[in-house]
Amino acid sequence: MSALLRKTVRDQQRGVLAWAIGFAGVAAMYSAFYPSVLRSAGALQRYLANLPEAFRNLIGTDFTTPAGYLRTETFSILGPVLFLVFAIGAGSRAIAGEEETRTLDLLLSTPVRRRDVLFDKWVAMAAAAMCLTAVLGLTIVVVGPVFKLRIAIADVASACLMLYLLGMAFGTVALALGCFTGRRGLANGVTGAAATITYVVNALAPSVKVLSHLRPLSPFRWYLEPDPLVVGITAANVAVLTGITIVAYVAAWVSFGRRDLRA
Repeated sequence: MSALLRKTVRDQQRGVLAWAIGFAGVAAMYSAFYPSVLRSAGALQRYLANLPEAFRNLIGTDFTTPAGYLRTETFSILGPVLFLVFAIGAGSRAIAGEEETRTLDLLLSTPVRRRDVLFDKWVAMAAAAMCLTAVLGLTIVVVGPVFKLRIAIADVASACLMLYLLGMAFGTVALALGCFTGRRGLANGVTGAAATITYVVNALAPSVKVLSHLRPLSPFRWYLEPDPLVVGITAANVAVLTGITIVAYVAAWVSFGRRDLRA
């Protein structure tokens, strides 16, 4: 492990710990709600049947099985939102944040290559994201059975892996925009807007014909369809989200290597 990677990991320890506590708290809270959901199963199913088709396609149609409940409450909306806030923030901060605080020029004045700086920053982001998804999955596996929320460890791991790949895709896009512009806020805003738009496209495409052709362009289409909590990992979905990450990283590598940094 390089000195820069060690320093980056140390610098983000407190922030990652706070996020980990938050993820564990969310998972434990929703696990504790599951018994009350089971007691209201009939009413909830009738409620779901009356929801708009777009919403049912987004969150699923089964609120009462462990897989359906986890998809609806953890992996459809709140989980991706929280994870993308973290990943996009980490990606935009990795290079552009250092440039805006005028510490990047000092870092590059040492005998370290730009590509090594970029790689170490990306690895630190990837490691932090992996820790958060591990905390989320472990909390579900450990706390869930206490509240009758029992689901196979492999299925939870599959869903957490897809969440991780989704976050890394958008986080690396934010990293690339930060490398290209040198502006953390711009990278944050543009990537956040892209995540919001593609989320909406994926949600509405089954009901809005004009959007149906755009759905494959949304990373969210490849995140939970088919549902990893039910069918496990799908190779094509993993390949698409990983491909986005690779393309974004190459774009970051090219732009960071060629751009004149702000003084």
